[in-house]
Amino acid sequence: MLGFSSEMKAHVLVDYDNLPDTVRRSGLASLARTVHRTVEIHHHSADEIGIRLYGGWYDTHGLTQAGTCLAQEIGASFPMVVATNGQIGCRIHCDIASALIDTPADLLLHTFRQRKGIRSRLTAARVPNCANPGSCTVQTVAQWSRGRCHIAGCSVSANSVFTFNEQKLVDTLLCCDLIALAMRGETEPVFLVSDDDDMVPAVLLGGRLGGAIHILEGRVRQSAYGALLQRYNIQTSSL
Repeated sequence: MLGFSSEMKAHVLVDYDNLPDTVRRSGLASLARTVHRTVEIHHHSADEIGIRLYGGWYDTHGLTQAGTCLAQEIGASFPMVVATNGQIGCRIHCDIASALIDTPADLLLHTFRQRKGIRSRLTAARVPNCANPGSCTVQTVAQWSRGRCHIAGCSVSANSVFTFNEQKLVDTLLCCDLIALAMRGETEPVFLVSDDDDMVPAVLLGGRLGGAIHILEGRVRQSAYGALLQRYNIQTSSL
C-alpha cells in the first residue's frame, strides 16, 4: 500500500475446501483474526499478512458462484487493520489464488470442472446395523462405481447418469507458491492452513530451502509425517 513499508510480511496459504465447516461459516474476517493471533505468537515482528485462498474458483464461464461470493466478502472485509495500543500493528490483505504468486498476470482458469461418471471405484462391506438388509443398496452403489448398472443385461453406464465436480491445479498451485515463498527466506514466513498430507513433500522442500514454514491444521489429528516434519524444523499447531 502507498506510504506503507513492511518490516516483515507473513504469507498464509489456505487450502479453502479443506477448512472445517465451522471455520468457513464464521467468515474470512474471523479466519484472518485467528491467523493473526498465531502469526503474532511465532513472528511478532510481522506487520503485514497476506492471505491467499486456494480452490477451484473458475469454471468455463468465469468465476464460480463460490468464487464470486468470496470475492465480494474480500472486498467488504479487507484490507483489515489490527491496532495495538492505539497504533496500527498489522495490515491484513486477502485474495483468491488464481495465478502463481510470482506471475499474477497469468491467470489459471478452468480450475472447477464437471466430469461424467463416479469419481472412484468403491469397495462395499456388509453393513451389520442395516435396518432393511433385504433392500440394502450398498452393493448397488459399489456396482455403479465400477461403471455399470447392477442389473444383468442393462446397458446403462455410470457415465450416462452420474456427474461429479472436481478441482484442477489447486494443490499444485499452492505447493508451487509455497516453494517460491520459501526461497525468499525467513523474512517472509509461510503459514500453510491445511490438513492435507499431499502438501507434505512441498513443505519439506520449502524447509530444506530455508523457509520458515508453519502448518496450521483445522482438525486435531496425528500426522503420519510428524517426525519427518520436525526433522525439517516445520512447526505444526491447530488453527
